[in-house]
Amino acid sequence: MLTLLNSESLWIGTDMKLFNKLREQLEQVGITYKHKVKNRMGQWAEAGTMRGRTGSAGIPADETYEYEILVHKNELEHAKKITGLM
Repeated sequence: MLTLLNSESLWIGTDMKLFNKLREQLEQVGITYKHKVKNRMGQWAEAGTMRGRTGSAGIPADETYEYEILVHKNELEHAKKITGLM
């Protein structure tokens, strides 16, 4: 079982195509993973969201989401080799 205490981040980025490619590679070899998707412009700051305070002009649409893939600590090195992230 993959939990917060026994997982490590394999990859964090904004490229959705790479995110999906890495997930497919992990699935093909049977490595268990979890993923997180975070809307960077929807983060709450002191008085509202980032977009509400600063607007979204000048920020590329493909960079508004941040993707993270987590794997079990014991499988991290194997996952790096499989995905070519070493």
